[in-house]
Amino acid sequence: MRSEKKLLLLTVGYGEGHNSAAKAIAQAAENAGWSTHYVDPCLESSPRLFKVTQQFYHFCVRSAPWVWGITYAQTDTADWASKPYAPILRRVTQYIEEIINEIKPDAVLCTYPLYGYMIDALRRDGKTSVPYGMVVTDALEISRPWMLSGADIIYLPDEYSLSLVHDRYAIPKPRLMVSGFPVKAMFNGRSSLCTEPSSDNVRIVYGAFAPLRRVRADVTGLLRICPGAYITVLAGEREEQLRDLSCERVQVLERTDDMASLFENSHLYIGKAGAATVFEAYSMKLPVVINYSLPGQEQGNLALLQLDGAGVSVHTSAELLIAVRDLLAHRAAGWKKLKNALIVADRSGAAELIIRDVERRFIYE
Repeated sequence: MRSEKKLLLLTVGYGEGHNSAAKAIAQAAENAGWSTHYVDPCLESSPRLFKVTQQFYHFCVRSAPWVWGITYAQTDTADWASKPYAPILRRVTQYIEEIINEIKPDAVLCTYPLYGYMIDALRRDGKTSVPYGMVVTDALEISRPWMLSGADIIYLPDEYSLSLVHDRYAIPKPRLMVSGFPVKAMFNGRSSLCTEPSSDNVRIVYGAFAPLRRVRADVTGLLRICPGAYITVLAGEREEQLRDLSCERVQVLERTDDMASLFENSHLYIGKAGAATVFEAYSMKLPVVINYSLPGQEQGNLALLQLDGAGVSVHTSAELLIAVRDLLAHRAAGWKKLKNALIVADRSGAAELIIRDVERRFIYE
């Protein structure tokens, strides 16, 4: 038995899903006695370029989702295997080589697909032989870059995705495993409010990703149809712009360091179909209404909620108000149905499962 097990986690700061999954796995690995190293090669190797691309991503999320749709389609068809030493990516590949040589990990896990092609290039050049796995951070709508690297194992968030990628890409099933999406330990073993919600007591977490005008219409409309509602608005960088919504029944936060406690004290999440938040809601059995999603990968997270019968999708403020009324009607029969579906789906414990599999596959085989 080895005296020390070393795990290298490669992540990226585009959206929260990649970082959230990597941090959850790091936490589970440390609890299992691993020495873990968590790095963002894009940020560390090319900070100026990364900042520009990150700002572009955030612009698309907030203001131009259709631009992201075009970008996503282009990345989905690119030949990434030929690009690790292209000028724009060479520094990232070199950084990964340096960090692998410095740490000498027993295994590498990537929560961003392009890193796999960089490790493949280093393998071809005889610069590393480290085993590595991909941790896919979105459901169902899984782009080609996740699937076509030489990863030893690909961890998938759900059984529907496994069936889809096995059929579409002809990947042998031994290289695929349904792990679930890794969420931080603070979300495990806890549940959102089970008390029956009504228009007089419903507690809502609202992620303010939709256009500002719609956010305002959503929140004011919810207050109108639910006289006793308490709404926590997660505003992010829009906190100052949305501060005027604050009142006795509305709290506007820039961010929170304890999303688990916020979810634990809520009946409903309304917001974007980002992977981290969707799977955190799964873990805590918090019914979800999706009112915004990026073209491409987030559509798959929404599709998974709908396949499980665990979430509702709306496109306008009017649809949102109708959906919330329906969920609360007849002693919250619709809400109870979503809550039960989340319990039945039971999509939790992924980080620990991944670490156990990495140990079996790469350490004790």
